[in-house]
Amino acid sequence: MKKKYYTYYYLRTLGWRLIALLFLLPLGLGQVFSQQSTPPLIKKSDKIETIEGKKFYIHLVEKGQTLYSIAKAYGTTVDIILSNNQDISAGLKSGKKIKIPFSENTEAIKKEIEKQVSAKSQTLPPKKEIVSNALSKEKDTAYKKETVALDLKNTMNISLPVQKKDSTGVIVKYSMKNEADLHVALFLPLSLNSIDEINTDKIAMGDEKISEDVKAGIEFYEGAKMAFDSLRREGFKGYLHVYDYNLDSAGFEKLLKNSELKEMDLIIGPLHGKKFEAVEKFSKEHNISIIAPFLTNNNILLGNPNASKVTPSYVTQADALAQYVSENFSGQNIILFNSANPKDKPYLNTFKRVANPILQKSNADTVKEITFTTLQDFTRKTKPNIVVIPSSNQSFVTEAVNKLFLDKQENQDSIIVFGMNNFQDIESLDFGYLNALHVYVASCSFVDYNNAQTQKFILKYRKEFKGEPTSHVFSGFDIALYYLSALRKYGHYLNKKLPELKQKGIQTEFNFYQADSENGYENKGVGIMKFENYSYTRVK
Repeated sequence: MKKKYYTYYYLRTLGWRLIALLFLLPLGLGQVFSQQSTPPLIKKSDKIETIEGKKFYIHLVEKGQTLYSIAKAYGTTVDIILSNNQDISAGLKSGKKIKIPFSENTEAIKKEIEKQVSAKSQTLPPKKEIVSNALSKEKDTAYKKETVALDLKNTMNISLPVQKKDSTGVIVKYSMKNEADLHVALFLPLSLNSIDEINTDKIAMGDEKISEDVKAGIEFYEGAKMAFDSLRREGFKGYLHVYDYNLDSAGFEKLLKNSELKEMDLIIGPLHGKKFEAVEKFSKEHNISIIAPFLTNNNILLGNPNASKVTPSYVTQADALAQYVSENFSGQNIILFNSANPKDKPYLNTFKRVANPILQKSNADTVKEITFTTLQDFTRKTKPNIVVIPSSNQSFVTEAVNKLFLDKQENQDSIIVFGMNNFQDIESLDFGYLNALHVYVASCSFVDYNNAQTQKFILKYRKEFKGEPTSHVFSGFDIALYYLSALRKYGHYLNKKLPELKQKGIQTEFNFYQADSENGYENKGVGIMKFENYSYTRVK
């Protein structure tokens, strides 16, 4: 039991963070055209200095090095480097010395782990954090079906209220439960069955990596735990149960047969994939509200009014782009880049459906469509060309951006590009190109680091988890705080109240919409961000 309990803190204290999926930041304009060359090997600097009580590597930037490649070599992120070197926000220069936070050695890490474990082992009940077997107390040699459960009190027997059917035929719980009887399940990819295979020394030295989905699961948990602890300090008496769904098919099927799950009042996750569909089916059968944190497809909402999804669909993003472009650039030459991919057709149609009526009211030209071969036929030299790329295909987006950049360089055309939220996740997009094309994107998440509440959260996170919060940490906090607060206040009326509960979290904006009473709720909280000076700024 102790070994399982310690595992989370073992992972946490090492401070493994996702390397941000950021684009290459060239040393200068001359470097923009040589991105295909092999990047120079970067070695950690031997020079370490203590500045204002903190240790830093002093790295001398060499020709061909980028912020992304330097961050990767030091096992940190571009954001962290920029936050410690504000004078390089406009770009790197060869010969520049930059500060990079020093990572403690393995022995220091191990001592910190022992200190964390020793402290935590003294304070289990009644505020306990345990890693337990969710399916059986017997040790299974094939796999370990484990659950991380965060309980504030000892588990108590639960008496469920009488269920009734509403006019749609869906069973709805109308009676309010006692707050102390509220139970929330958090499904995360933690791979606890692989604990014995973890070599922490190699991971600390960067010789091995933990999979991206497991890192996302750990980080989402960190954020959710901070939200839960915040509510606990306000008097919330409910329970948060965390389940590891990185199991084989037999283990996962058995997990869903666990009688404990039927007693849940709210399920958050799984984060991605087919396993969400399986858990959603379970939630629908047992009339439990379920949340999809990161899935974009609205199909998961069909026929289930108890379901809601936090990440806006691409159709919703196209809608937001259309409104912004038609209202702010109506006098310009607005062009849609058609990928000819059937999957992107709904996004193109949505953009035209929303934008054209607004443009017609102002007697402006309606939206035109182009392909790679017809680009020159539709661009204008007499006015700015507003080129929208409503595509979920990363390869097409990269090719389109490259094509537009070359056109701008060769023909001196005025081009402004608009894209979907996925622009921020495509590593093959060049920072220099994005800057030159004055890119705007539909944004499903944005963190204002100048906000006092954001800064307060970051300080708390650093103190508790010895690292920097990532996007998944912010998501875990925002989603858990929003839904747990709503559950606490409205109980099983939660879903019906979602459209009224408009709120901005640290990273996520919540603005839910239900198309009809038979389907679930989609978050339409989409902002617009502009890329300038090599970073995104929210403009709407």
